[in-house]
Amino acid sequence: MLHTRLLRSPLLSPDGALPVSAGGGLSPSIKPIGGLPPEPPPPKIQSFEQKLGIRKGGEEIWKRTPSATGQGACHVKTFHCKLSDDAFGFLDTQVNEWLDAHPAYEVKLVTTSIGEFQGKVGKEPHLIMQIWV
Repeated sequence: MLHTRLLRSPLLSPDGALPVSAGGGLSPSIKPIGGLPPEPPPPKIQSFEQKLGIRKGGEEIWKRTPSATGQGACHVKTFHCKLSDDAFGFLDTQVNEWLDAHPAYEVKLVTTSIGEFQGKVGKEPHLIMQIWV
């Protein structure tokens, strides 16, 4: 009974055997039913855009416009990173990109402190930088 079902399958070669490619799968010469190419499976690994330090709901919803008069900071942007050379380089890049993306902002004051953030393996010391504009 099983053998008769296989003989009726459109994937069988004329001699009744399933064609197999060198990789162990079905031969690429086999055409799927209906003549349409098979859809590739969705990728299992997906990447996500990472923009650390940029959160929705921050400067996009500020009601007070930052002043460029050299006086009176009215907004603050906070950045943080681990205490390592690579992390400091990444923090520099983040701050510079944020300032480049907002040329109308004039930096009035910058404060830094060291604090602990909860990490994967416990509390980790971080540099916390606040830029007042």
